[in-house]
Amino acid sequence: MKSVLLLLLFLVINSMVLGTLGIRKVSLGLAEELRKNAESKIILESMEADHPFEETDMQAIEEEPNVNWLNRISEMQVGSTTCIPVAGSEGSENTFTVHGYDELEKDSPFADKVYRITEGNYPQGSEDIVVNQFLAEDNGIQLGDKIVFETVDGREQEAVVAGLFLSGMERSQTENVRTVNRIENQIYGTADFVNRLSGRTCFLNVAVYVNDPEQLTDTKEVLERMYQDRAAIGITDNTFQKLKMMIGQTGRITFLIFALTVTSGSLITGLLLAMWMRSRKTEIAVLISLGIAKGNILSQMILEEMILYFVAFVGAGIATKLLLPRISNSLAIMQGNSIALELSFSWQSGVLCIGLAGVVILTGIAIFPYMKKPVKETLSEMEG
Repeated sequence: MKSVLLLLLFLVINSMVLGTLGIRKVSLGLAEELRKNAESKIILESMEADHPFEETDMQAIEEEPNVNWLNRISEMQVGSTTCIPVAGSEGSENTFTVHGYDELEKDSPFADKVYRITEGNYPQGSEDIVVNQFLAEDNGIQLGDKIVFETVDGREQEAVVAGLFLSGMERSQTENVRTVNRIENQIYGTADFVNRLSGRTCFLNVAVYVNDPEQLTDTKEVLERMYQDRAAIGITDNTFQKLKMMIGQTGRITFLIFALTVTSGSLITGLLLAMWMRSRKTEIAVLISLGIAKGNILSQMILEEMILYFVAFVGAGIATKLLLPRISNSLAIMQGNSIALELSFSWQSGVLCIGLAGVVILTGIAIFPYMKKPVKETLSEMEG
């Protein structure tokens, strides 16, 4: 009966240990994946429109060790010889605002879901642009058509319409909105396209994406020393911090469960082994009186416990293999992640070895008093 109880105890302990270690491993993997894909960034906004960032500034920023890549942002106002802007307030100039991004999908109204692409795609080439759908309808513009923009100094640049967008707020604008500020008159392209329009390489803002979000504050301090009088600097790290907190909480909870399981399991196993050895003390005394070496008796007892533990470990391994995928579906940190919630062979081998070592130690402690006790004293106790 005590063998069955010990087997069930080993089964529960191993299931708990393998399960919590599986979740713990995933937490560590998710933390590393999050660090690589967090896209934490520092935003630098030029405080003077006539003193924007130049190419030398971009090179200096890129040389910082923790900088991954830059999303350069340009902006200027232009007219057009082939397209008429949607009229705004009376007296405002008929001009467009052209915005340039290295990656339009990031750091723009499209990234914030303020605007959405209704037809076509984001700019792929340096001459591609995205225009408002109402502007396109008013001017009879379709995907693939060309628009010629003209700067105040007479410089012209041709662009190809690659996509159309809407915001849903076009019709709610008042008549007091200047033409250049109306949503319909916002043009989006690449930073290089805007630089060709302006005739110089300059950027109003830049989004600095970092490699390690843990060092985001340090990198921000470095950039502040470089541009403290020229730029307003802020950081965007909400997603990383939120997910990091969630992963950290999961890791702490699983570690607590693991520690409690190992501690309580060791205590209960030790008590159960002590009761089992007490019930077998007569058997031990008889074997010793028959001349069997104490080392052989100890080896036999330890082997019995190790066999029970190994059988329980195999059962626990099968159980966790079947149950962990179901558990992963209910964990918030696993939503949208492809990391498998399972333990590798090396981790399982480590748990098995440590568990067997623990069994050997606890068995030795439990049997030691009866191996040390004189045989006559043990037999006389049983006769009494």
